[in-house]
Amino acid sequence: MKQTNWYRLDNAAKIYPAVRTKKWSGNFRLSLNFKEKVDPAVLQQALDDIRKRIVNLNLVLRKGFFWYFFEETDRYVLVQHERQSPCGRIGGEHNKDMPYRVTYYNNRIAIEIFHALADGTGGMIFLKSLAARYIELKYHEKIPKYQDIILCESEYSPEEMEDAFKRYAKFRTLKDRSESKGYHFKGTVLPSEQTSVITGIIPFDKLHEKSKEYKVTVTEFIVSLMIQSFMECQSKSRIRKEKPVKVSVPINLRKLYPSRTLRNFALYINPGIEPRYGEFTFEEITEEVHHFMRMNNKEKYLNAIMCKNLSDEFNPLVRIIPLGLKNIALFIAFKMYGETLVSSTFSNLGKVDLPPEMSKYIDRVEFMLGKFMSGMPSAAASSYNGNMYINWTSGFCDKEIEKGFFTSLIKMGIPVKIESNLV
Repeated sequence: MKQTNWYRLDNAAKIYPAVRTKKWSGNFRLSLNFKEKVDPAVLQQALDDIRKRIVNLNLVLRKGFFWYFFEETDRYVLVQHERQSPCGRIGGEHNKDMPYRVTYYNNRIAIEIFHALADGTGGMIFLKSLAARYIELKYHEKIPKYQDIILCESEYSPEEMEDAFKRYAKFRTLKDRSESKGYHFKGTVLPSEQTSVITGIIPFDKLHEKSKEYKVTVTEFIVSLMIQSFMECQSKSRIRKEKPVKVSVPINLRKLYPSRTLRNFALYINPGIEPRYGEFTFEEITEEVHHFMRMNNKEKYLNAIMCKNLSDEFNPLVRIIPLGLKNIALFIAFKMYGETLVSSTFSNLGKVDLPPEMSKYIDRVEFMLGKFMSGMPSAAASSYNGNMYINWTSGFCDKEIEKGFFTSLIKMGIPVKIESNLV
């Protein structure tokens, strides 16, 4: 009898199955556009081939007595013609507990991933590796070994499946999680199966040039614009007491620790502004964000956060609590320390590099967050071929936040092309 391998969820993954509901799951989407229409039969063959090499794409989520876990499966995964709103719920009866789906529409392919499986960096490796195999089959183009792209013939490394949090945690000290609650934008709620998407296509050199004027990085510049937009909306609302406006920014820990894991390996820091101190100019916002990011995006600080997260998992009393009770505790913790603390999230995957053998067939590459449980507007970005693609996703019909954000860019002289799935 063939032995079935199973894997514990990494530390960051444990929260997602516990807080998933019948209408919502924490997931994200990565997509790329070819210059020609996608051939679904070739895409299916490419997925079948790359799944034989990448263990993560052969896992199914299972429920144990104490914890959820991933189990290897030989279940056949079919690519789907895209018909629903982006980032629909993943798991359960909707997806047979597979933690991802692959879709196509005209010249676009997309992979939507349940966050328990991987983070954005790992997901981008899946997408690029799938696209590489598709190009090999469709265009008979030999794709060379290039950066983090995984080729079918490449050798498997157990490090791809490691829980890097446990490997690198030093346990010198634990970082306290307590923070003040952040402002949440309120609006008319969309039906649960719908996610609104507004995409801004921006010349990266223009954005980079403007960021340099304020002496900040592109990520810090965008986070500052987001904070400004939320602050303007809050000041126009009827809230008696204004709350802090904070944007959660994921930090890719692979830049600090030499890990090749394809699972989750990121932590979050929350730069923001406290409106009770008075009005802030945009220059003041960028200065606050810049110094917060420089102070907190450091190995020692992030390791203390990592250790705090792991300390709960390692607690002997926590380990013996049945899964049902753990789920209740994790859901309460999510409400206390998750979305409640921040106004939004911005995740920037940065520049996507592809070898010439691939880039000549591909027009654009995008990254998108699924809507949050509260529906709050959030943004994700990637850069490719001279453009940055900023995708705002939301569970609301109202678009004051997104409008304020893009209007500010245009007023600064930065050209923006807008696309949307709104009718």
